[in-house]
Amino acid sequence: MERFKDSRERIYSFQDELLVRCPHCDSCAILRCIDPDKVDFFAPRRFSCTACGSSKDLSKQKIESWYTVDDYLGYPLWLETSCCGETLWAYNLRHLEFIEAFVRAKLRERKPDELYGWSNRSLFSRLPKWIQSGKNREEIIKAIAKIRKSVVTPT
Repeated sequence: MERFKDSRERIYSFQDELLVRCPHCDSCAILRCIDPDKVDFFAPRRFSCTACGSSKDLSKQKIESWYTVDDYLGYPLWLETSCCGETLWAYNLRHLEFIEAFVRAKLRERKPDELYGWSNRSLFSRLPKWIQSGKNREEIIKAIAKIRKSVVTPT
């Protein structure tokens, strides 16, 4: 039986690198932290598209979350598709793998934090009900495979 243990990762754990749709050529581009040692929500980012050469550096003090677009430039996410009447999306392949491991697992385990007890800050507890539902497992796994086929990772 496949098992998933909550690692207490938050959605922000996956925002160091985002795959987005380039607004100039509609290819897969990347938005990542400029300094890999400084990875936080407000760290300066660099947008780059290897297909058309477009690039842009940015720094934000205020972030607005819309989820199916990146929080920095508002570009659509590359990793998304329709599924179960909703939009299945991921910031990057690591995020997609997290969702896939969760969906595939028939046993999902969660333990309270030793210091703070139960909390719903982790991505595990924040996933939408339609993703958590076992009845959607096969359709979500097919959608993840479809998303994975669209990936050409930029350098």
